[in-house]
Amino acid sequence: MPNVIAEQPIKGATESFEWLTDIIESRDGREHRVMLRSLPRVTLVYSFIAHPHNRNYYLNLLRNNLTDIWLIPNWLRAVYVGRINKGTTIVENHFDNHTGDNLLIYQDSTKNEVAKWLRASEKKSLEFVFHNERQPKLEFIFSNPTDDGKLGLSPTTNDYQAAYLLLLQKCYLNNAAYKTSGFDAQVDVTLEVVEPPIYREPTIPKNIYLDIEVLHNNYGVNESVLNKDIDIVDYGMGKITRIDRWERTKQSRSINFYLDGFDEIKKFKEFIYRRAGSLNPFWLCDGDVNICGKVRGNQIIIRDSHYDDLPSFKYLSLFHDNAISYARIISVSNSAHSNIIITIDKTIEQPVNKISFMMLCRFNTDKVQIEYDTNQQAKSDIPVIEVFDDQYF
Repeated sequence: MPNVIAEQPIKGATESFEWLTDIIESRDGREHRVMLRSLPRVTLVYSFIAHPHNRNYYLNLLRNNLTDIWLIPNWLRAVYVGRINKGTTIVENHFDNHTGDNLLIYQDSTKNEVAKWLRASEKKSLEFVFHNERQPKLEFIFSNPTDDGKLGLSPTTNDYQAAYLLLLQKCYLNNAAYKTSGFDAQVDVTLEVVEPPIYREPTIPKNIYLDIEVLHNNYGVNESVLNKDIDIVDYGMGKITRIDRWERTKQSRSINFYLDGFDEIKKFKEFIYRRAGSLNPFWLCDGDVNICGKVRGNQIIIRDSHYDDLPSFKYLSLFHDNAISYARIISVSNSAHSNIIITIDKTIEQPVNKISFMMLCRFNTDKVQIEYDTNQQAKSDIPVIEVFDDQYF
């Protein structure tokens, strides 16, 4: 009998993805980053309520099988299958299962069971066929799976009125604690996934500039810190001197992500997998620093402003009615009418509604945490730090 926690997590579950990157920083602030872990270690921290009918069962299970492999349902990918009769073996392959995979059939804490997938689906999603004999024309036909293609589950032992199907993932139990008043018990567990899932989008991200992904973040408040590697030397008489090691200042801050729905959570995981912790940089454009000006060809004209008031960014994001374009600042100068003229590296033909600055940055950590309020709502707070762009362009 496998060790299964078939209780839904209560509010406050946390999922962590931890990569391993060796960051070699030169004296001038430029970096060389080396990936030491291709896939992250995935950790789950959550609590569940053990009711009187199964409280002793879970406490004995945790006490006697702490070092064994545990099967934990992936609640985010629960699929509603409705009514299931006792002895059912035909269930559609929702998770691209392979022979030997374990699934949880769940209705509530009193009625659930583990079923094993007996064989992989043999259905064909795409076939090449001829339309007819007289006019041989090759067409694409999407074929529905037959019952033989759906067959897979071991026979169920219960009748279910409203069942869910969940994929079980193998985990190691790192820590377990519980508290009880003699009735219900709250159990806190920390688990590490044996085989981490892979969240990789098959298509190329939509917003790309200079072969690097652009993140448009519209949440939270920008609370930034300006960093510069400075050595302070004390000569023993109280007099100090400062030695600057970096040519420029690096900006660091945190990005708050608020995720609503399974699709947003899945896309966010695909995004952090593309970043691979602190390995891969990205452009950050969140609209906290904007400029107001009129665009003429490859020039942006700013009135009633001063050159020194412009931030020292070199890359712009230009928002049109139904599109976004990106540009690099070539030069900034003053006109005869005391206007500021920003010359960019491309000619803009569409009307521009908003202009924002972009910063090249990376995650300032290899560990990304997602905190779940429910299985469909989550948030994540990730620190980022600026990367000098002349390492790439």
